[in-house]
Amino acid sequence: MNIRVADSTSSTDFTSRINTQRSRLSVLQERLATGKRINRPSDDPSGAEIVLNLRTSQAAIEQFQRNAQAASQKLTAADDTLSGYENILERVRTLVAQGLSDTGTQPSRNAAAIEIESLRSRILSVANAKNGDEYVFGGTRQNVPPFDPATAVPANTPTSAQFVQVEPGANAIASGVTAETVFGDSTSTIFADLTNAVNALRGTGNPAADRTTLENTMSRLSVYGDLVNTAHATIGANMNAADIVIDNLTTNFLSLNERASAIENADFAETAVGLADAERALEATLQVAARGRRSLFDFLG
Repeated sequence: MNIRVADSTSSTDFTSRINTQRSRLSVLQERLATGKRINRPSDDPSGAEIVLNLRTSQAAIEQFQRNAQAASQKLTAADDTLSGYENILERVRTLVAQGLSDTGTQPSRNAAAIEIESLRSRILSVANAKNGDEYVFGGTRQNVPPFDPATAVPANTPTSAQFVQVEPGANAIASGVTAETVFGDSTSTIFADLTNAVNALRGTGNPAADRTTLENTMSRLSVYGDLVNTAHATIGANMNAADIVIDNLTTNFLSLNERASAIENADFAETAVGLADAERALEATLQVAARGRRSLFDFLG
């Protein structure tokens, strides 16, 4: 007995199969164009959620990377500025030593006094140096310079070192040192000591007292040298910590990216082969539908 498939049923069946083939073809074309297997959550809900979590973790790492890089840049600026300060201190030490020499003349002492005054101004510029919009040695106090530009009097506003969180779950690191820890201590400031040295070199009328002042200046210069060394050590340790963190964050970021890409990205060769198969299947289906024949359609089925 012959069995005849109703035309309406056959048409609906063909339409459904053609739409399915076209949908598959569209998906594969999109994958090939974007290079991604997951272009929207519906493509793979579970995989999309995993990728979203990995990308969120990457975004957090990127923020820590920016923090670490900013801290490293500030530390480098502070370290370079301190190196310039060290050179000035060494020159001041030489001039004060000349003033203490028994063979020195008053004109030579006057010349040394003039140069030390100039160096004092340079040190004031160093102490109030800026890195971008921030005072290098301002710490958390950024609304005023560490020392008054005219009088070299320390700022009244208290300050402390700026700390930056550069990695999750770890202690923050200081992105510099404050002027109070470099250019002065509880006894005096470099500016006050140099002012006293200049007056002693020019002579106050009491040679013995002037010599004592210059000897005290030499002693104080050693103190300031030690303060710079301590600051260099602190900055250097934090620079190393920032560099290590940056390397670790970069490694973690790339690892997360690799994991996300393995889930999200499409295999080019596999997608290309699938696309070719989908194109052939759709073409065959359309041809069969056009002829209204079922034999080949069932064979492909």
